[in-house]
Amino acid sequence: MKPNSIYTTLGNYVSLTEATPADIHIVDIAHALSQICRFGGHTRQFYSVAQHSVGVADLLPKELKLYGLLHDSGEAYLGDMVQPLKCMPHNSENRELEVGMLAKIHIAFGLDPYPSSAAAAAIHEADLVMLATERRDLLAPDSAPWAALAGISARRAPITPKLPLSAEAEFLRRFKEVTGQL
Repeated sequence: MKPNSIYTTLGNYVSLTEATPADIHIVDIAHALSQICRFGGHTRQFYSVAQHSVGVADLLPKELKLYGLLHDSGEAYLGDMVQPLKCMPHNSENRELEVGMLAKIHIAFGLDPYPSSAAAAAIHEADLVMLATERRDLLAPDSAPWAALAGISARRAPITPKLPLSAEAEFLRRFKEVTGQL
């Protein structure tokens, strides 16, 4: 076993610092993300990172859907951290680990490790649209402005939170639709 490893759903050890694309499995990603609640659990109902990721993918053109589906997949191995904490200066090593893990995940599924700046901007925009929608549908009402959402509108369709098993299945279905494999 490599150092700094976690043990996954499929019974594999994945090193957080020395993972290779061969260590990455979509079933591990789908399961873990379906178990992680967005917003550090501060939603009115459980709402998973897996369901969020499907929502992001659905907002993107065909050629970016897989990037959208996988945009938070590093959290399957590294865990989730609320955005204010993630952005604190002392967490720069964690951010670097997340960027590196995401690049390995991209390679594992046949993507360029780092999307182009135009693709990254489109993915970020879709992520923000989902954030605006999640804020409207899942969080306690609040009229305070969020700087990150300036100029961003929520999607029309409301979010109906799914239980982890359903979110996992939907994530895997979407992966199969986009890639033709599972």
